Amino acid sequence: MNVSCDDISFTHLPESESFAGRATPPSSLTDEQIWAEFRQGSQPAFEHIYTKYFPVLYNYGRQFTADSELVKDIIQDLFIYLQQKRSTLSAVSSIKFYLYKSFRNRIIRHLNRNIFVTNDFTVEGGFDIALNHQNPEAEMDEDLLQRMQQALQTLSARQKEIIMYYYYEGFNYAQITTIMGFGKIEYARILMSRTILKLRKMLGVSAFVVELILAAGISGSCVTV
Repeated sequence: MNVSCDDISFTHLPESESFAGRATPPSSLTDEQIWAEFRQGSQPAFEHIYTKYFPVLYNYGRQFTADSELVKDIIQDLFIYLQQKRSTLSAVSSIKFYLYKSFRNRIIRHLNRNIFVTNDFTVEGGFDIALNHQNPEAEMDEDLLQRMQQALQTLSARQKEIIMYYYYEGFNYAQITTIMGFGKIEYARILMSRTILKLRKMLGVSAFVVELILAAGISGSCVTV
C-alpha cells in the first residue's frame, strides 16, 4: 500500500509541534541547506522534511511489518526525537539517507524486542519490488521482463533489499553499507554481485542486461522523492 502526502495527517504529532499551514522552504534549497535551517530551529524546514518524507518512510516501513500503526508510531517517535535534538544533530548531505538509516535501526530494534510480531515481519519474505513495464525509456522484450519479475521473487530478503536501495532509492554502496549494517563496504558489493549473478543465471543473459533492466524499470513500495 503506497501513500502520498495527501493521505497524511499531522494530527498524530503533539499539538505544540504542529506546523500545518506554514510556508515550506524553496525547492531550490539543497538538503544541506534545509537540514541546516531545521537544526537552527526553522519550523518551515521541519514541516518540509516531515511532509516530504513521512509517506516515504511509511511505505518503507511496510516492507518490514504489516502493522501500519506501528510504522506510524515509529515515524512519529523519530520526528519527535529529531525535533527535540535538532540543535545537537550532525550536518547531513542527504536527508533521505539519514532518515532511512535512523528509521531502519528503530524498526529493527522494535521488531527484535517484540517476538510476538514476527508473523507480520514481512521482510522475511523480502522487499516488495516490481518492474515498471510502462517505462517509455525501457523498450524491452515482454517475456524477458516477466521472467525477470519471477526471478526477483526468488531472491532472499537481503538481496531484494539491496536491489531496492541501489536501483530504486539511488543509494551508493557506502550508504547501503551503513543502512544495512555491514562492517565493510566490500560486503555490500559482494552481496550485489551475487544477486546479479543469480539473476543472470536464471535468465540466461549477461550481467549488463540484468543491470539494464533493473536500472530502467525497477519500482517498489516506496515513494520516489
